[in-house]
Amino acid sequence: MKEIKTHFLMFLASIAIAFILIQNIYSVYAAGLFLICIFTLIILYHTFWIYKLSKWLNNRSIKNLPNGYGVWEKLFTQIYRTETKQKKTKQELFELLEQFKSAAGAMLDGVIAIDENAEILWSNKTAQKMLNIIPKNDYHRPITYIFRNSIFKEYIENDNYEETLKLTLQPSLLPLEIKIAFFGANQRIIVCRDLTKETENQNMRKEFVSNFSHEIKTPLTVILGFLETLEIQSNKNSSEKKMISMMNDQAYRMKNLIDDLLLLSQVESNQDINRSEKINISSLLNNIKRELIKPSTKKQKFKYSIDSKLHIYAAKHEIESAFSNLINNAIRYTPIKGEISVQWNIINGLAIFEVTDSGIGIPEKDLKRISERFYRVDPDRSRETGGTGLGLAIVKNIIIQHQGEMKINSEINVGSSFKLIFPKDRIASK
Repeated sequence: MKEIKTHFLMFLASIAIAFILIQNIYSVYAAGLFLICIFTLIILYHTFWIYKLSKWLNNRSIKNLPNGYGVWEKLFTQIYRTETKQKKTKQELFELLEQFKSAAGAMLDGVIAIDENAEILWSNKTAQKMLNIIPKNDYHRPITYIFRNSIFKEYIENDNYEETLKLTLQPSLLPLEIKIAFFGANQRIIVCRDLTKETENQNMRKEFVSNFSHEIKTPLTVILGFLETLEIQSNKNSSEKKMISMMNDQAYRMKNLIDDLLLLSQVESNQDINRSEKINISSLLNNIKRELIKPSTKKQKFKYSIDSKLHIYAAKHEIESAFSNLINNAIRYTPIKGEISVQWNIINGLAIFEVTDSGIGIPEKDLKRISERFYRVDPDRSRETGGTGLGLAIVKNIIIQHQGEMKINSEINVGSSFKLIFPKDRIASK
């Protein structure tokens, strides 16, 4: 730029000197005519090169770039350098994009890029196979038009992708795990993982547990029968009776464990279970009171808030098991004269069952894992109180099978709150 400015000033100085000389030698008229001619030639000169530049812009190619002359030579040289740099950058970006496509294409997971309107920009072959995407027809169309699933549609429109979405119980669909992340300007990447093998392994494990539990239940029942007989026949104060009593307690503990395993296996299998039976929850809770609360020796203080007209559609034996587990846990972990609250009401249009206690509480680090199978915050205490470590796992699976959710809040030495939240369509008309 400095060089062009210098040339321009020198050019103006030359014209000024020439103008003064012509004026002194000839006349002002001759000098003015000279200026008009000079400026006309300058305009024609620049018009010519502007035409050349315009023609080149209509057919941009480095090979066809004019050479120019004077200022225009420098301008075309700068254009040449810029175009060469841009071409190199484009080539590098293209190669990088091809590498990305190649790497994404080799992934076992499905990868889909969508824009802010959820329209498909690109997908790898795995995703095309999983979701039946045809690039020629489906690109630039909303993904919810291609992959029609109400749960997926709700997930993608929610814009909250902290948790993954699992579609494992959808008929005629592969079991999928879906994760979405933002990139660029409101664009999103969808990653789909096929859970077929994982689901098959889980089903095999569940089937094994179920079959094993069934096989062991019969001989265990026989053993319990013999132990009860031996206990009756033994002397009251003998060491033999104490040993038999200990064996009997452990056998019953094993029986409870097997019963819980069978129930959990039945809930998870999701086969031939009627979950649309209309249940009178008030009556069901009265049965639980008779079986659990009244026989309790701890004598905690119970409070009830039960909507007797609120019924739901569900599997009665599953709901009874879930409610019993939560109340039983509260009884086991709440000290004498502690308070236990049992509530069943509609809150914000949802049916909510809540058990709150003033017990020992659960450490925050254990809250996320408390509903896992056999997970115990205090293993020794749990065994002493007769727990199998499966109660909350059963409760969680039951509420999931009823399209609801379980929420747990707890504070050490203050107490715990367990909520089972049922969706609106599970509520029976009063």
